[in-house]
Order: sequence, then structure tokens, then C-alpha cells
Amino acid sequence: MRSLPLCLALLLTTTAAAAPTQTHSPTRSRALEAELLRAVGEVDFTGVLDWRRKGERIAHTPNVDVAVIELDAEGRPVAVANVLVSRDYPRGRGVPIDARTLGTRAVRFTRWDLDRWDDKKSWTDAPAEDALVPGRENAPLRFMAPYPASLFKILIAYGVMRLVDRGELTLDTPYRFIRDTEDKGERPVRGWLEPMIVESDNGSTEALVKLLHERGAMEGLNAKLAELGLGTLQVNGTSPVTGRNWQPGSIHMTALDTARLFLLINGGPGVLWRTEAGRVVTAGELSTPARNFLKKVLADQGYAEGLSSTLVCGDPNARPGLPTAVPARWLAADGTATVGGTAFKRDTRPCNAAAEVEFLHKTGQTENYGSDAGIVRALPGKAPRQYVIALLSNLGSRYYDEGLAGTANFADEENGFPGTVTAIGFTQTLAELGRRVDEAMKRRGR
Repeated sequence: MRSLPLCLALLLTTTAAAAPTQTHSPTRSRALEAELLRAVGEVDFTGVLDWRRKGERIAHTPNVDVAVIELDAEGRPVAVANVLVSRDYPRGRGVPIDARTLGTRAVRFTRWDLDRWDDKKSWTDAPAEDALVPGRENAPLRFMAPYPASLFKILIAYGVMRLVDRGELTLDTPYRFIRDTEDKGERPVRGWLEPMIVESDNGSTEALVKLLHERGAMEGLNAKLAELGLGTLQVNGTSPVTGRNWQPGSIHMTALDTARLFLLINGGPGVLWRTEAGRVVTAGELSTPARNFLKKVLADQGYAEGLSSTLVCGDPNARPGLPTAVPARWLAADGTATVGGTAFKRDTRPCNAAAEVEFLHKTGQTENYGSDAGIVRALPGKAPRQYVIALLSNLGSRYYDEGLAGTANFADEENGFPGTVTAIGFTQTLAELGRRVDEAMKRRGR
């Protein structure tokens, strides 16, 4: 991409500097934090069962990191809250947030260590090298950040769209993916990016991770995110040969930084936030076409689970979640959904008809981790609210609810999880939290 003429560059710099100030209200944020603490406190996270403990209750309060950014009708942030739940903060702890950066320096985030969670190491002695960002040794709060699972794919999508914006490729540029020595075929870039998001396709993710390595963009992705003040969003250690090697302890996300990335994708006028160095962050970090493309694929994402439960609509073990619909592209005539090869076998039509919001989001789940984050917008005619929500937790598929206890097979390492049998992959405590947060946002939108 050609450099801008100096006069235009100066004009853009001046315009950014003169951009409208943030509309964030500390008073409104304190009220939002109280609502979020109330929602978290009403959910019994300690009641879930643990497959790895032969169906006994979870040994400790799980690590749950949830952030909400309330938006005005134009998409500007008006309130921000972040709550941490862990064995250190079993009732939830609000995170102090800087009104200018919409971030925090009050938490020492450390990398996830499964042995530490499973009591094979001391809970309290995470070494200095486990810190996600430096300089927070004396922070008043501490939190071991759960691995984001497939939620990290939004970071890969962001990296690819930056290449598109810089003119280094287009969404229609053909890319042939050679995984080690295996030819996985050629598609346009969009043909890899769309399935990576809408059905969480791992093969497509491998292709785009390798593409970023080949373009020299993977090394700069973490630095760019840190430049935006999103220093806990990191993709480390991936293979430039296969696009794989996605490891807990190497790939990191936290709810507040994730929420701000989705705020950027959503867009809005003026200043979204400022970095600690004083840099203005606006929606212009990505072009309007790039943001619109990402919003479209996020809206088409098929897994209406995690903070929602629409995929298992009507199941007696499902709890009402964030009231969104399954996108029509995944539905059969009888209302059942099949996403990424998984047939959910429930008639989603009643829940789709009752939907109140559109949820442009990405989920993530492995045995030990569960996450969901995105942009919530009221559907036409429904109670107004617009917000970003991000949740990361260690409540993966090994954890399930009492109603599914009879489906657990502790002798089958591959297929013994209740979620494998029932397709209810997430503990419904997360859906319940999604519903309670949305009800709070609906009240605030009146």
C-alpha cells in the first residue's frame, strides 16, 4: 500500500487528535459493576460436576473472567465492568478500571497452569515468568487466566484483516495450504477465514496461522495488540510449518482486553479508548469493510451455546441463556441444527422465535476451558440494549450439571463426557450467566 501524502497524513493525525472524547461514565460503570457482581453471585458455579473427579462436585470455585462494555446507540462505550471469580474471589471481585484506557493495571494476570488448578502445584506461588504482562508484581488482584480455546481464532482473523487493510492481500487472494508435506488444497482467503469463525474449523485456522507466519505477520500480531493497550491478547508458540501447536500457557486472552477488541470490531464514532501512552484508539484501526466482514461472519457463527443455550432449545437440562437465535444457514426444516458436523437434534424454532438479540460472537471449548465473547444488539422491536460481553473460564467439557450425571461414562476417555452423549457441551451455569447479564442490560437500556 502506498504511503499517504504528507498533507493528508497530517490532516488525519489532526482529525484523530480532535476526535470527540470518550462518553464513558465512571458513575455508570460502578452501577454496571454492581449489576455484573449480582449476576455472577446468583449463579452457582460450585455446583457443577467434574468428570475427572468421577462426577463429584468441582473441587474449587472455578476461574471465571467476565467483562461487559455498555454501548450507546452509536456504538460508543458508556460503561465498563470486569468481574473475576476464583478460589481467591469466590463471590466475585470487581476490577478497578481506568476511565481513560478502559483497561486495568490492578490485576496480575498469570498464564494458565493446569497442574496448578488440579492442585499438583501450589495455588499461590506462580513465578514471575508466568505473568502475562510485566510490571504488575504489586497489583492488588491476581488471576490465572484460562486458556481461550477457539476464541483465540478472532485474534487470527484480526491479523488477517490487517493484512487485507494494508493491501498485502485481499479476501479473494488464493492461498494453497501445505500442512507440513500434506497439500490441503487451495481456496481464497475468505474460504479459510469464514469457516474458521462460523463453524470453528481447525483446519482453516491452521491454514491462516501458517499464512500469517509466511507473511511475517505472526511475529508482529502480539506487538500490535499491545500497542493498542491489549497486552494480554497473545498468540505464542504456533508452528510455521503446520499452523498448529495451540497450547494452554502459550495463547492468552483476558475478558477486558477481549471485550475491547470486539468494541473495536463493532466500531463507533470518536475515541473508543486511549492507551497508557496516550495513543488514541478509534474504529479506524480496521477499515469499515474489514469490520463489516468480521461482523458478518461473527453473526453467522453457528454455535449458539456458551452464554446462550439455543442449540439445545427445549432440552429439560438446558437453562435459558442470552436470548439469541441460531443463524438460519445451520437449520433444517424441522428446526434442528447441525454445525461443524455435530447434530444437535433439538427443535430450535421456539427459542429462535423468542430471540430478543443478535449475538455476533465466537465460542471456544476444550476439555478444560470454555469461553464466549461478542457483540449483542437488540433485534427490531425488542427492548433496546447494545453491549459487548466477553467470558473466559476453565469450565470446559469435563464439567457438567446434575441433570446429566447419568450420562457420564468414566471408563471411556474419548466419548465418556456427558456433552459427547447429549451435545450439551457447556455447563448451563454459563448460559444462566448470559441470561442474567442480558436482563440487567435490558433494564439499563430502558
